[in-house]
Amino acid sequence: MTQTSIATSADYADALLVARRGKHLLFLLLLMMLLGQIAVFFVARYTNVLPPPAPPAQPQPLATVVAPPPALPTTTSTSTTMPVTVVLTPAPAAPTRTALALNYFTSAMTFFGMILPILLAFDLLLILNIMLVGRLLGLARTTSAFLWCLLLILLLFPFQAFFGGSTSDPLDFRLPGLLYTWDELVRFAKFPTDDLHIAILKWTRFLGAPLLAILLLAAVQIKSNRGLRQALGEASPELS
Repeated sequence: MTQTSIATSADYADALLVARRGKHLLFLLLLMMLLGQIAVFFVARYTNVLPPPAPPAQPQPLATVVAPPPALPTTTSTSTTMPVTVVLTPAPAAPTRTALALNYFTSAMTFFGMILPILLAFDLLLILNIMLVGRLLGLARTTSAFLWCLLLILLLFPFQAFFGGSTSDPLDFRLPGLLYTWDELVRFAKFPTDDLHIAILKWTRFLGAPLLAILLLAAVQIKSNRGLRQALGEASPELS
């Protein structure tokens, strides 16, 4: 092996090490974000931090004011009065600072839950390109990790934020992404458990979906690590 080929191999190895460090960082950020979603749900369900969901607008008459009738173009001196009902609606309670902080944190997790998997897919694509150019081992494992990452991107996208949904029906379970939004958390975090159907749907929504995303993320990390170890010579290739 010439000195040039040795330098080229070392350059490929350095590039893979840099890409692997970036992959580890993105994996940790995504894992923390998904664990944060689970933690926020338990805080919202078992504490009184969240504001109560807004009830349907049904204003009630709160006061009756007696007002004089409009002037009539007659010469009679008789004057009458008629009651006028004034409808008042109570102002919604202002959210606390803790609820505002939780709202900001949930929105940030939803945003980064869409961005970070895309960055992870680009990192895996970079690793694949380095392996292809350098004709390195581990392509099969890394390709599989890239495809699993694309599936993770698709499932994490919050479709429910664009399709809309009912604000009162607890059985409204349109096919959502694995990430929940702030509106969903406020409306359905304290769902009733006496109805088994509702309980299964909501526990799946707020706990099962993030756990599924964690399993997919773990599959991406494990497969890509095995491919990189083979490419860097840290593990022997698996012969079938």
